Amino acid sequence: MGFQFGIIGAGAMSGRMADTVRRMKDVDLYAIAARSEEKAKQFAEQYGAETYYGSYEALMEDEQVELIYIALPNHLHYQVARECIQHGKPVLLEKPFTLNENQADNLIRLAEMHQVFLCEAMWVRFMPMIHRIKKELDNERIGEVISITTDMGYDLREKERLLRLDMGGGALLDIGVYPLSLILQLMGGDIENISTSVVHMNSGVDAQEMINLTYHNGAMAGSYVTMLANTPKKAVIYGTEGRIEVDDINCYREYRIYDRDGALLETTEKETQISGLEYEVRACVNAIRSGKLECPEMTHYDTLFQMRVLDSIRKIWNLQFPQEKTMNE
Repeated sequence: MGFQFGIIGAGAMSGRMADTVRRMKDVDLYAIAARSEEKAKQFAEQYGAETYYGSYEALMEDEQVELIYIALPNHLHYQVARECIQHGKPVLLEKPFTLNENQADNLIRLAEMHQVFLCEAMWVRFMPMIHRIKKELDNERIGEVISITTDMGYDLREKERLLRLDMGGGALLDIGVYPLSLILQLMGGDIENISTSVVHMNSGVDAQEMINLTYHNGAMAGSYVTMLANTPKKAVIYGTEGRIEVDDINCYREYRIYDRDGALLETTEKETQISGLEYEVRACVNAIRSGKLECPEMTHYDTLFQMRVLDSIRKIWNLQFPQEKTMNE
């Protein structure tokens, strides 16, 4: 019998995860929980889950569940993950981890207090290709890194949850986390300054933005994020001796190394995979079986620091979610 995997939420992201898990070895798609029993049953039948529940709490109380993956709208992450931890259930929490750093810190402290595994499902952090790119940089394949440019854009104007501030909507938390995660993973957190500009939707959420990070060593990173149009989703890493171009930073597909004169030296394509989600699942399973409370690929510190940067960006915009305004009153 494989590792018993449970899912809370029956949306598109949960479907992608369910389809991945059912095709993995040593991990079983055990249970699904949705807001209604009918929806949970349909999901279970579609993906072959062993059982289903019409409430989240019922899944949390199932003693056979060994890991719960939460894929709900952003504003529900904190409370549902908190309840899972209080039930003693290990959690793989979809990004953004929470709405802000304060929620993230509270959640991590609770998990550590109860000695329960907790990890942010920042799937790109777990992919083999990003670790190969990091090794290329550590080996100074392109010399000293001086800058990274990225873009991340999808046309998401029809997604209601992303148009609502009360649901943690906007481009930054939904897709802007990907280029930011890449930059922090490759360049670290020794940031000297953050500058940014933003365009808002009528509802108040951020529609698109430019984000620039300046590091103490003089390196820079810039990202364009939009939910108004599709973009190439590309990163270019510039070094003193060349550059690395990375295709599809939301699901690493290929990278190319060029010398300082622009000549192509090498092309590396991604390996055969199920969907790319299997890497984070496997890492979580291994960590739990080893008695760890976090994954080395996405530590609690990594999550907290990334949330801190996201908070700093929103502070410059003077953008708060209703839940944060209530807390400050």
